[in-house]
Amino acid sequence: MSEALATIDTATVQQEVAPVIQAADALVVRNVDEHKAGLELLGRVMWAATRIKGIFAPSIEAAKESKRKAELARSEIMLLQDQVLAPVLDARKTISDKCSAFEREERRVAALNQAALEKEALAKQEEQRAMDAAMAGTEEEAEEALTEPLDVPFVPTVRPEVANVAGISSRETWAAEVTDILLFAAWCIEHRHAYLLAANVVALNSRARAERDKLSIPGVRAVSTLSHARR
Repeated sequence: MSEALATIDTATVQQEVAPVIQAADALVVRNVDEHKAGLELLGRVMWAATRIKGIFAPSIEAAKESKRKAELARSEIMLLQDQVLAPVLDARKTISDKCSAFEREERRVAALNQAALEKEALAKQEEQRAMDAAMAGTEEEAEEALTEPLDVPFVPTVRPEVANVAGISSRETWAAEVTDILLFAAWCIEHRHAYLLAANVVALNSRARAERDKLSIPGVRAVSTLSHARR
């Protein structure tokens, strides 16, 4: 083992980050409080990864000073760093996946509630228009009341009930997944979208990002992925 490698107390580092790794496996995200705890734990595991890299950084840089003499030492350090870092990165993915599943469900519920509010507002407008027509003095006025365009109703925005933790941000990305190439090809031919044939994943992903869950192409499914980062 090289001299630089011998100065790193890996046992202490592993012991320090072990609780975070264990907590990732035990994490359950079913409500806002648990989601908040998950995001806070995600912040801790991200910090742990940063700390590990910081501990190894001086040795890695020292090993680079003499590439010919220290290449073996550098390789050993990098390998050891990866061994220590791997469970931390696995824990980060575990926590992120659990928090993301909760966030997606809350976004879905919020979208349903938003649509319900908009539908209710439109129904009230239609009801008012029918009342105005019934109270009109002439048939012409009644016809005018019934055919007058309705204004877009104002409804409050329904926000998903998710936690916000300082230093942790969520970003939703969308991508297209071809589920039935024959249906997809038939749709391309029918709508003259030949540029999408041959499963042009780049173009499909662009449409998925723009249309999100409204993407409606036979044989293609919009798939969302949430990722987390430290701010």
